[in-house]
Amino acid sequence: MKTISSLFVLFFFFALGYAKNYKFNVVSILGENSFIGVKYGNVITPLTPQPFPLFSGLINADKIEEYKYVELNSLGNVVGEESLTRTYSDENSKINEVYNRSNKNIKLPELPKPFQQMFPMGSKKYQPLPNVIYNVYAKCDEAAYKNLSSQPFLNGTKQQNDNLAICQFTIISPENVFQTTGSIHVIGYGSRLYKKLSWTMKFDKKFLGRKAIKMRAMANDPSLIREKFASELYKSAGIPVQECTYARFFINGDNYGLYTMLDSLNRKWIKNYIHGNSKADIGFAYKLDSAHPEGPFADFKYIDENYLSYRKRHTYKIDEYEEDKLNPMEESKQYYHLVQFIKLYRNWVVNYGNDFSDKAVIELEKFFNIESMLRVLAVESLTLATDNFFMVMSNSDLYYNPEKKYYQILPFDFDRMLCGPFDNVMFDPVGYMDDCITWVNYDESHFDHYFTNNLLKHPQIKNRYDVILAKISRYTFDKNVVARYIHAVADFIREDVQWNFELNDKLTISYNGIHNHFTVNDFENNLVNRNLELSTFTKNNITQIDLMQFIEMRGDRCRAYTSSIDLSKNKNHSFDIDLTDDVLKSSGVSSITKRSFMLLFTFTSVLLFFMI
Repeated sequence: MKTISSLFVLFFFFALGYAKNYKFNVVSILGENSFIGVKYGNVITPLTPQPFPLFSGLINADKIEEYKYVELNSLGNVVGEESLTRTYSDENSKINEVYNRSNKNIKLPELPKPFQQMFPMGSKKYQPLPNVIYNVYAKCDEAAYKNLSSQPFLNGTKQQNDNLAICQFTIISPENVFQTTGSIHVIGYGSRLYKKLSWTMKFDKKFLGRKAIKMRAMANDPSLIREKFASELYKSAGIPVQECTYARFFINGDNYGLYTMLDSLNRKWIKNYIHGNSKADIGFAYKLDSAHPEGPFADFKYIDENYLSYRKRHTYKIDEYEEDKLNPMEESKQYYHLVQFIKLYRNWVVNYGNDFSDKAVIELEKFFNIESMLRVLAVESLTLATDNFFMVMSNSDLYYNPEKKYYQILPFDFDRMLCGPFDNVMFDPVGYMDDCITWVNYDESHFDHYFTNNLLKHPQIKNRYDVILAKISRYTFDKNVVARYIHAVADFIREDVQWNFELNDKLTISYNGIHNHFTVNDFENNLVNRNLELSTFTKNNITQIDLMQFIEMRGDRCRAYTSSIDLSKNKNHSFDIDLTDDVLKSSGVSSITKRSFMLLFTFTSVLLFFMI
């Protein structure tokens, strides 16, 4: 008996020597009350939520080569399984996989950057969001959340419901899990017309250096790419913007689908992106909020020196400043820099409006960043931005930069770009695609564009605008360069497209907002130029051209408008970078990185870069 027992013990430990621990981590995208297990061979093992929606488990088995994740009911029975089969590896065991999604390692190409960078665009402690698809689960106070999701406008009026819901957030990336408490609220005006709402999350703990993140619904974009590409286009032109990635978003029992996840234009973003220092003191940012097409508009027209004359228009709103260094009750001080800018510009128009000498430009540059402004206007011309600065002076901040002692424009919210007029009656209904500078002036009876008209009537400023537009349209907006970027993003999110559109159709919140029943076919059509008549894209008085057809058509028109510009002779020695066709066209990726810039400047401090 002792011999048999000894042999049994030896066999047991011998068997253990061949067994191995296999680790599994998977994010459920099936919503609350879902359970996940792992299936290998004919064996099914439940996994444990820790924390939900991440399910984890350690399985001791002789050998697991292939496996699948399965959906279980409360009794542990399989009610669904992934459509893909996975191969186990040590690398996979170290990441958080996602149910029915392959593990991606797609590197998005960078768009060419034809200009010198004017701002830090981040800091060591505040980097752009990584290029991963996050999984964001908000467990919120049910009553407060229902109040927001059922009535984003109060009691059927146009008054926005700005209440908060207290939440516990779980944000899961392939490599990390972040948890914090905080709050959530609905954002936007036009965006809250849609059933799939957009939100801002505010955190009690920092997430990648941030205390707030926007979740934008892309509810009117069948490509799911326009806002992502628009932000990259601004960035490539050296314009500080809130960069974005993607996230799957869940609130309580509601599965909202795919969102863009991006920074808020707040103090922390300004400190790091404009000043490059998380401890910098910021100036004053004023939100421009025009009510187009009828007005009033944030037109920068001088009324008088009383700040109340501007505040009561409700088109200028104090957005960001150092609240701990100024009594919030002292409104006159909060609005001081806004009134000063409007007065300074009025005086410049009076004194130099018809003076086309270099002195006029020099005087304007003393208090306003012209170069940054012209880059914004050029990008908005290429994208036909219907709801931003050039067209309606909205979705932008006027920022007083105390470090540089000048004013600049900071754009945000790019959901009405890269599609045509959408529903804006201020567009020329026929020739809007052909005009790359006066496209905003079709109907000045609605809005006379006092600010930009006075700016661009100066030949030096207009000529610089043309050069900027030529550089961006010939290189960054080149159809092959853009197509490579667009298709890389499409590959990045493609597995989530049908899931997203189906969830939009099934969203059970009681709010009866606008819902577009987009399909995968709509998504794919946006990735190619079908060369359709523009009238094909107009439905219910809304025009939305397929993304790649818009990019090719608009790019061709703006390249034609700037075709006479010889970039080798029109150089700005302070701002332009020399990018060769080989660099720009070889892979659609600019090989000139920030490190390359620094090395080149090390070798010669006098060499300036210009386009050829």
